Amino acid sequence: MKTRKMIYHLILCILTDLVKQEEQTFTSFAKIKIKAVICYIKAIRFIRRICIGIVLLILSLVVMISGFIFLHVAFLYYFPLSKEVKMFVIFSLGIVYFLVPLGVLLYFTSQRFWMKFSKANTLIQKVLGTVSEDKK
Repeated sequence: MKTRKMIYHLILCILTDLVKQEEQTFTSFAKIKIKAVICYIKAIRFIRRICIGIVLLILSLVVMISGFIFLHVAFLYYFPLSKEVKMFVIFSLGIVYFLVPLGVLLYFTSQRFWMKFSKANTLIQKVLGTVSEDKK
C-alpha cells in the first residue's frame, strides 16, 4: 500500500512538472511574440519620425514656394478691381493655401495612418488572438 501511494505521488509530481514546463514554454513563446510586436512598433515609430523630418524639409520648400503665392497678391494689387474684391480673393487664397497642406500634413503624420499603413493593428490582433487561443 505504501509503495502504491509512493508511485501515485511520483506520477503526480512528474505530471505537475510536465504541466509547469509546458506552461513555461507557452509563456516564453508568447513573450517572444509580444516582444517581436513591440520591436516592430518601435521600428514603425522610428520610420514615422524620419518621415516627419522629411515632411518638415518639404515644408520648408513649400515656404520657399510661398514666394510664388505672393505673386498673386502683387497681381491682384494692380488689377482694376475694388479693394473688397481684392481682399476677398487674397483671403480665400490664403485660407486654401494654408488649410489644404495643413490637412494633408496632419493626416500623413497621424499615428492612425501609420498603424493602418504598416498593418500593425492586424499584427497586434493576430498575436494577441493566438496568445489567447494558445492558452485555451
